[in-house]
Amino acid sequence: MNRRYRHIVLQEQLTIDKIYSFHYTELNKNYVYSGEQHSFWEFLYVDKGEVEVTTDFTTFHLKQGEIIFYSPDEFHSLRCNQKTPPNVFIIAFDCESEAMRFFSRKAFSVGDEERKLLLLLLDEGAKLFKLPIIWPPGWKPDRTVHRLTKNEDPEFGCEQLIKIYLEALLIRLVRNNRAQTTPKAKLSSITKEKSKDELIDRIVDYLRLHLSEHPTQEQICTAFALSKTHLRAVFREHTDYGITEYIVKMRIDLAKQMIREETRNLTEIAEHLGYSSLHYFSRQFKKATGVSPSEYLKTMKARM
Repeated sequence: MNRRYRHIVLQEQLTIDKIYSFHYTELNKNYVYSGEQHSFWEFLYVDKGEVEVTTDFTTFHLKQGEIIFYSPDEFHSLRCNQKTPPNVFIIAFDCESEAMRFFSRKAFSVGDEERKLLLLLLDEGAKLFKLPIIWPPGWKPDRTVHRLTKNEDPEFGCEQLIKIYLEALLIRLVRNNRAQTTPKAKLSSITKEKSKDELIDRIVDYLRLHLSEHPTQEQICTAFALSKTHLRAVFREHTDYGITEYIVKMRIDLAKQMIREETRNLTEIAEHLGYSSLHYFSRQFKKATGVSPSEYLKTMKARM
């Protein structure tokens, strides 16, 4: 028996055609960028700290977890608040889709799912592009010098995944920021996932509060009534880090921020973070970043 099948052509309401820039950078607290405009779209996501963005139309004060879009040919400049050195993630891209008009002159708060997509984008970008995409502090955008160059043999599917993740990010932002009725119920598996996310958030807050005290796994387990096995499994599942690794990462990230703030000298920073000596702090910092704290400070000042 012959059967006839009808097919459906899948429509693309948001399609990314090209990428022009892709970078994650740590800015110092006094950083100022006088501005630019170009014929393609761009977004800036504030991963840490705060920034002030001025466009042709208005000024936005963006905090951690917020994202802003620049339309083609829209002038935009940036300055830091001289208090909190921010980390920002920027992608510039071509999109001719009519639905992109939704993003004109807008900034949004980013939720957990959008944040995951941003992390996936960053991970795939690191696999695809030859030039470093994590720029040093104070880097000033110069696309004539820092053009994107692909690796000679990138991992299978990198370009397509970047396209998929970027389009998915845009779609989620449109859905989440339109005036719609809130969904009535979620599946139990999603509820469980949210519960785990909340647990991890509480653990991370605890670690941040007790960072200088060198919290042990035993102390964390006691504070949250968890077994070591459960703690390790849930934490690695949601952060891709072991507890000890994550504490080291938090301490180094905070050290970099404090160095950029320039309110304490290196000895004071080491003491504040609970390091037994400046020498030990310098050794751990260089192991994590590839440069010593003093070299990091010099690089930051040289690029202001």
